[in-house]
Amino acid sequence: MTKGNVQFHGQEKITEWLNRALRELDDPTPLLNEIGSILEFNTKERINTGIGTDDKPWQKSWRARVRGGTTLRDTSRLYNSIKYQVVNGKRVVIGTNVMYAALMHFGGMIKPKNGKFLTFKTPTGGWVRVKSVTIKPRPYLGVSVDDSQDILFTIEEYLEKVLKDAKPVL
Repeated sequence: MTKGNVQFHGQEKITEWLNRALRELDDPTPLLNEIGSILEFNTKERINTGIGTDDKPWQKSWRARVRGGTTLRDTSRLYNSIKYQVVNGKRVVIGTNVMYAALMHFGGMIKPKNGKFLTFKTPTGGWVRVKSVTIKPRPYLGVSVDDSQDILFTIEEYLEKVLKDAKPVL
């Protein structure tokens, strides 16, 4: 097989264009911020709708059934704490600093620290004593199928814009 080198008119412009695009892509922070915004919005939307990352509705909390309202939104503390962060310009993390967040996400059992019973005020205003309380999982953190689609669409748009903006005037 014979090897050769092919040159064509305008090759410098194309090389210049691709190099500008590569320089822009060298720092993915703008794209990661867009992805983080999508994940933060969609995570909060899951809390608003009560539908998990698996597209299954959550069991309503006792408080939400008795007093109305939305599960995981009594004080909005958890909701308002959901934030994303771009780490080292290379990845996006999303989460919360609320202590009970993992229990709400994964579910679990609450048992008394001291004594035999948990005592707490009910949504109707009375008091109750129980040996434990089981919290059903309500998966609000994570990437759903819809999130994945939104992220892929955002990446496509971002790449199109980078290529368009880097294109030299001929």
